[in-house]
Amino acid sequence: MSTITYQKLCKNHLHDEVLDKFNRYQKVSRCWRKQNDEWVLIDHPYIEDWDLEKKRNIVSELVNCVNNNGVVYGAIIDNTLIGFSCISADFFGKNNEYLELLMMQVSTEYRNKGIGKQLFKLIADSARQLGAKKIYISASAHSSEESQAFYRAVGSVDAVEINQVIARNEPFDCQMEYVL
Repeated sequence: MSTITYQKLCKNHLHDEVLDKFNRYQKVSRCWRKQNDEWVLIDHPYIEDWDLEKKRNIVSELVNCVNNNGVVYGAIIDNTLIGFSCISADFFGKNNEYLELLMMQVSTEYRNKGIGKQLFKLIADSARQLGAKKIYISASAHSSEESQAFYRAVGSVDAVEINQVIARNEPFDCQMEYVL
């Protein structure tokens, strides 16, 4: 594998085609769901696969994050973006101590190589520098078993304080936090 470069991305990096080669494919078999106030794994097979339109929408969201003083980090091999993480700069919570992890993705063929962990570390360092005490994570992919395993492996736990707006928008996602 070629050398991976990690860098903070600015608007110049986030041109429309930056994700054209990104492979957001995930075959999910099981997801976490809350039943009787407990999280249980259920069979819920589906495939997550971004088309070009979805990739362009994601680029727009990343640009919007940067425009609003958020932080985006990228993992790059041979001038190709193979992973990214994005955190908002909008504080929330009763003590105004949370920042939201908006996105965290690694191209399928590069998963399980430590790239996601490094991107998470970089975004956590940025959140700390911005003054956050916690990162809020609405664990994505409808709380797939794999996504949950990743966030738990990096030290995330169930959120102490639930952001009701986020939870309503993502009703199947596990609401988690990472203490900085």
